[in-house]
Amino acid sequence: MKIIKHFFMLALAGLAFAACSNEDPIYDGRESENPNANAPDAYTAFAINIPNVPRAKAMTRASDPGTPEEYAVNTLHVFIYDAESPYTPTLAEFSVADGSLSLRPGSTSIWETNRAIKTKKADKYIFAGVNLPPMIIDAIKSQGFGAFNFHEFSLPILQATGPEGFVMFNAAYPPRTMADQLYPTEEEAQNPGAQLSIPVDRISVKASVAKGPEFVVNGGGTMTDLTYGWRNINQAFYFVQKMENGIIKDHNWSSYSPWDFNPGDDHLPVNESGAPIDMFSYAMENAFDFVPNVTLTDEATYLSISGYFRPDQVIRIRPQASRAYPSSGSDFEIIDNPNPERTTFYIVRTDDGVANYFADASVAETFAQLCNQGADGMPELSEPYDINRNRYDEGRCYYHLFVNGEANTPQAPYNIYRNQYYKVNLNSIQAPGNPDENFDKGKPIQPNAWLSVEIEVREWELIEENHDL
Repeated sequence: MKIIKHFFMLALAGLAFAACSNEDPIYDGRESENPNANAPDAYTAFAINIPNVPRAKAMTRASDPGTPEEYAVNTLHVFIYDAESPYTPTLAEFSVADGSLSLRPGSTSIWETNRAIKTKKADKYIFAGVNLPPMIIDAIKSQGFGAFNFHEFSLPILQATGPEGFVMFNAAYPPRTMADQLYPTEEEAQNPGAQLSIPVDRISVKASVAKGPEFVVNGGGTMTDLTYGWRNINQAFYFVQKMENGIIKDHNWSSYSPWDFNPGDDHLPVNESGAPIDMFSYAMENAFDFVPNVTLTDEATYLSISGYFRPDQVIRIRPQASRAYPSSGSDFEIIDNPNPERTTFYIVRTDDGVANYFADASVAETFAQLCNQGADGMPELSEPYDINRNRYDEGRCYYHLFVNGEANTPQAPYNIYRNQYYKVNLNSIQAPGNPDENFDKGKPIQPNAWLSVEIEVREWELIEENHDL
């Protein structure tokens, strides 16, 4: 598989705050506040790598180049801060549209800027942002260096993956760039091999779902119009991924709030086996403190898969029943389902694990009542029956898929991380699933029911899973 690399070759000389420049400062201040104002000028250049090289996290990875939209480059912002207080800032902006950012002639992967930036010789922290929307740029201008010190920011997923390009930031918190790593002249800074390299990651997470080569529907019926998508999408994130005590954490690790989440949807069609995949669902990183049998599904971002199920057969009351009201198992019979697809049906799940299908609500309630009473010839049903919780409107059924369940340090189970691609293969579905898309809200996260998985991880990163639903 071809891997596409991008480099932004920047002659960088991040200007001291009050030195002459056409760039706007990140915040207002006075030159006297900058202890490096009288330091000599210095220069550096660096390369920015669009994510493609595997970086060790939780699982073995291969590479996935992504789509042209996912690795497109439109703008580049460079944020430079003195490493010591008052963290004097510089902002440099480059774009393809105005010609200040362009591909090197003859190259498909190296991006060059048309101007250099100058700074004062002092230790620095350097951050890079690709395809940043105005609201992020404004926030960084307002907050300065603190914006990159794990200050949470809220961004809808559509803006992180919008037509302006996929938002990217440093793949890890940058090390301190020492003053002696800077060059005294612009020419030296631009020499081959002199650049400082800064890898960047997309801040978003990607998923696709496809039927496996031997996909089957279990449960006695047919499933049509399968769709999928990320649900319960986190919106509060850090510009740079946070690593603390050897674990990746974000704002939700210790500060979960339902207001930080968007419901998401599951409208994308599940792909046929072997067909090219050109539509994907996107979410934001969600790294929360998972505690088995305690952490609620409300804190997780998961894939919802839904479809329309039509049972092949249903149970009805025998027309020739001798009694006006059924009283035993002999008063019921199984018939071929007379209804078309997308017709409401009902189920009674008895204690033996069997899902009994009904086309008529009153028949389902009668059947369940006799089961509860232990009537002759009826299966056992120990729980009270609620028809509203067992009605499948138009045959719609839902499954929730919690990915990354086997994650290990520095990841945590069921967390999803920036720049990961979860490629899900459905091997089978155990119908009828759940009748309500919020069936597990307020309940602890459980291992996936009615599904099995295989996982392959690639660099976008791609995490491929096979599931039986």
